[in-house]
Parts: sequence; structure tokens; C-alpha cells
Amino acid sequence: MLPDEVPVWPELADAIGSFTAGGGKVLATGRSGLNPAGDAFALNLGISWLGANPYRPSYFKPHFTPGALLPASYVMYGAGQLVELLEGQSLGHLENPYFNRDVFTFCSHQHTPGAQEDNGPGMVESSSGIYIAWDVFSEYADAGHLILKEMVLHALSRLLPLPSLRTTLPARGITTLQYQQAEQRYVHHLLYAAPALKGRIEVIEDIVPLRDISVSLRLPSSDPVHRVYLAPSMTELPFTVSSGGGITYTIPYLENHQMAVIELV
Repeated sequence: MLPDEVPVWPELADAIGSFTAGGGKVLATGRSGLNPAGDAFALNLGISWLGANPYRPSYFKPHFTPGALLPASYVMYGAGQLVELLEGQSLGHLENPYFNRDVFTFCSHQHTPGAQEDNGPGMVESSSGIYIAWDVFSEYADAGHLILKEMVLHALSRLLPLPSLRTTLPARGITTLQYQQAEQRYVHHLLYAAPALKGRIEVIEDIVPLRDISVSLRLPSSDPVHRVYLAPSMTELPFTVSSGGGITYTIPYLENHQMAVIELV
């Protein structure tokens, strides 16, 4: 994963090339993937670089349904890149506004409406992975626009159709998986809290309990799962095994933190 501003020097390009040749996939956004001079892609992402988009903000029109959002042209406030498709497919295109908003060409409070014209690919899937033409990670960190999250989630769903771990935790949830080799078990941690913003600091004041959190897990081990239980209460959890070797179970109750232990035979 190369977020927003990761230049690729020759040694890194060779390493990533070996990774993709072995079946690995790359997710790159913004100016990531360009050479150190910033004038051409150093990776084969199915595109060529035409330059930085002079329009800002611009718009993204997805060719897929972005999660719970409706099909539309979504404003992209961050910097964007102009690229040309060489191979693969476009997952959404770039649309520019009628003009950049400034003191001489003024419109609206934040941005000029889009001209609704296809100005080239904005999200591309090729044999090497997926490229998104905006700085989606830094923009999401600054402003939290939901379309940015849905773009990355859609990319990950295509690059990792069989993820190792899925849960129904809400957006603030954190989940990790720890392998304890000596005990031949995995420990699955789930955390959830809803911080309140106090000035510039987020403070956890209220613990909101959650119920019935579904978990799907694909373990790298070929050993069968013997049992699943909550710790430290030792409450047994029913689980099912899929035909592909994954398991599913449900965390009945979570109050800030819960952990499930997956024991192997």
C-alpha cells in the first residue's frame, strides 16, 4: 500500500515488481508510484502520468456503487493527478469543475459545480493492483469524507476478495489478531469506544456496550480449530467452519474490550 506521497526509487521498484510478479497487488494513491523526479510512474500500474490536475477541487464519478452512498459525482478537495489508461479498466472517472474558484471566477461557498465531462480515469484496476488519482488518505484524515473511505474499501474488496478477518464492529472499532505459538492458539481482541471531542483532545467519557458482533476469520494455519471461547470468562462460543477453511463466530457482548481465544488441535 502506497498512500498519497510515496516516491519509488529503482531498488523499491524492483522489490515491488518481484512482489507483483509473485501474485501480490499494489494499492497506490495520489503521487505515489512516481519516480523520485515526479515526472513518470516508476511502477507498472496500467497508466501513464500526464501531470498534476490544475483544477482543485475536482470530482470523482464511480463506476460502482460506493457502499451505502448513491451513484453521483463526488467532490474531491485534495490534489489530483491526470493519468492515461494503458491497460486494465477504469473503476471511475475524473470530472473537472467549470473553472477554479478564485476572486475573478467565483461560485458558491466552497467549490464550483462539475461540468459532468469525463476527463480521464480517476481510479484504475490493472494486473498489478489499483491506483486512485487523489490524495485520499491525507484528505480523509483531514476531513473524513465518506466517499474517500468507500473508494478505499472498494479497492480492498477487489484486491483482497478473501480477507483474513472481517467483523461488524462500528467505524470506531479496532480489532487485532495475535498468534501464540507455544499455546497453539490465536487471541482475537476487539475494542470499541465513542470518544467525545473536548477542544483538540478526544476523551472517552461513556462506554457504549455492543452486542452480537459477527466475526469471519481465515487462519494461515492448516490445523483445524478445536474450540473458541471468551477470555477470561472461558465462555464457550459456537463456531462454524466454511468449505474454504474459514471460521465464523459471534461475540455476544462487548463493553470497551473483549477477546476470543481460538485454540487449534
